Amino acid sequence: MKVFTLEEARQVLDLVKEAVDRINAKKAELAEYYEILESDQDELEKMFAKSKIKEIESDINQQFRKIESLGGVIKGVDPILVDFLSVYEGRYIWLCWKEDEETIMFWHEVDEGFAGRKPIEIIEKDLIDS
Repeated sequence: MKVFTLEEARQVLDLVKEAVDRINAKKAELAEYYEILESDQDELEKMFAKSKIKEIESDINQQFRKIESLGGVIKGVDPILVDFLSVYEGRYIWLCWKEDEETIMFWHEVDEGFAGRKPIEIIEKDLIDS
């Protein structure tokens, strides 16, 4: 697994955000096709909707795999949470990003989850210098 400096993680985050934007667009499209399935449409329309759902789900999964190939670890999907492994004071930590955040603004210990997030300012200077 890749270990990131804060600067590296923030650089990769731009690509992660692009993938997240695509995922969210596909989720909206997916909802439309699920509505067709749940409505009183004819069987041909339902078959088409099922086909489109499979295609869209495949596209979404491909975007999640892209995030992972960039070194991000997906910790949640609604909202999308991505962590990046880093090192602080000789121990591994997670640099934590949530989809509505502009940049990486939080971190937490590897044995803590989202609830354990702390402001990045606490360790930012040390992470940039390393």
